[in-house]
Amino acid sequence: MPTSDTVNMSSNGKSQWPLSRIALWVGVGLASLSLAITLRYFVIEPHDMGFACADTVAPWWCTPRQGVVMMHLWKAWGWIGLAGGALGLAFGWRPAVWIGFVMSLMGLVLYNADLAAIGLMLTCLRLPRA
Repeated sequence: MPTSDTVNMSSNGKSQWPLSRIALWVGVGLASLSLAITLRYFVIEPHDMGFACADTVAPWWCTPRQGVVMMHLWKAWGWIGLAGGALGLAFGWRPAVWIGFVMSLMGLVLYNADLAAIGLMLTCLRLPRA
């Protein structure tokens, strides 16, 4: 008997994706996008932050900001998302699927859309079985 908290009933009557699992994936996706948007618009792009870090006496937060900027320049978001998606699809490793999902979503916002889009596509191919 199907319950109200399940979706996609299989032929044997067992639920494949309970709503709690869907909510988890959507929640993690929204949190990843929120973090990426925050990093982009409040850490990477503001000119005032860049000018403050160019001073001889830079604030404490310049080193972490520089790390985020370097990840952007090296396309780390996209490469990690692509690797996670590929490993998740090839081997079915759940941690790789999660890493591919999170880093690909972040890469789409943080200027690495080319690699991140492929990583997200590979992750989504594995997602129904994750």
